[in-house]
Amino acid sequence: MNTIVFVEDDAEVGSLIAAYLAKHDMQVTVEPRGDQAEETILRENPDLVLLDIMLPGKDGMTICRDLRAKWSGPIVLLTSPR
Repeated sequence: MNTIVFVEDDAEVGSLIAAYLAKHDMQVTVEPRGDQAEETILRENPDLVLLDIMLPGKDGMTICRDLRAKWSGPIVLLTSPR
């Protein structure tokens, strides 16, 4: 089973995407806080990180930059018009 950490502060979006991915045999951990994302990613060591840019505590660009020094897995940055 593929594992994904989805860093998303919008609970509705997080649960919707997690449910969709779970239907396709993916194990998803949703982390709503930017300031806890790096710890969650390093602990879970997922196959993929889906990372929102606008997050409380720490923005996605900073997380991505900081994470690169410690973790080499794929990261997909996400944004929305709101």
